[in-house]
Amino acid sequence: MSKSIAKYKKRQGDIAMICQRVIENMENNPAFPTPPAALTELKKLLPEYQAALVKAGSRDKQMVSVKNDKKVLVLAYLKELAEYVTVTCNGDRTLILSSGFDVANDARDYQTPAIEILEVEMGAAGEATTHAKNVSGILAYVHQYTKEQPGINTEWIGIGSSQSSHTFEGLISDKRYWFRVVAIGTNGRRSYSPVVTRVIQ
Repeated sequence: MSKSIAKYKKRQGDIAMICQRVIENMENNPAFPTPPAALTELKKLLPEYQAALVKAGSRDKQMVSVKNDKKVLVLAYLKELAEYVTVTCNGDRTLILSSGFDVANDARDYQTPAIEILEVEMGAAGEATTHAKNVSGILAYVHQYTKEQPGINTEWIGIGSSQSSHTFEGLISDKRYWFRVVAIGTNGRRSYSPVVTRVIQ
C-alpha cells in the first residue's frame, strides 16, 4: 500500500467542515507540538470564510468574489497543514486521523457523498422546511438550524431523520435563522450541505 498522506476535499460544501475539524483536532494535540502558523491563521479566517459563504448565497457578484478570495487563502492554509501532518506522522494512519485530516490511499477511507444543494422553503408562520438533494449512499440525515451567524463555536440544533426533507416548527417569526443538513454515510463519515439563511415568516 502507498504511504499514507493527509488529505482533504476541496468541494465547496466540505471545506468549512474540514477546517473546523482540523482546528479542533490539532489544537493542543501532543502529536503535533509545533504546528505551523497556518493553524492560527486558519482559525482566524474560518469565521470570515463561513460568513462569506452565507453572503455569497445571494449570488451577488461582489460577495461571490469575496468568498472566492477567502477560499484561496483557506485552501493554502489547509495545504500547508496537510504537508506538516504528513511529514510529522510519517505514514502512521492513526496519527493522521487524529489531526482531523482524512487518509489518502486507504481502502478503509469510505467517502460520504456531499450534499451540493440545500433548499429551504417557508411554510406557515414559524415553519421552515429543509430539502437536501437525495444522494445515494447516505444512511441518515441530520437537519440543523441556528439563530446566530455560524462560526467555529456555533451550537446547532438538529433533528435526525432517514428523510432528506424536514419541517421545523415553532420558529420565531421575523427572525433570521441559518440552516444546514449533515449527511451520515458508511463508517460514520459525515459531510455537510452549504449553509442557507432565511428570515422566518
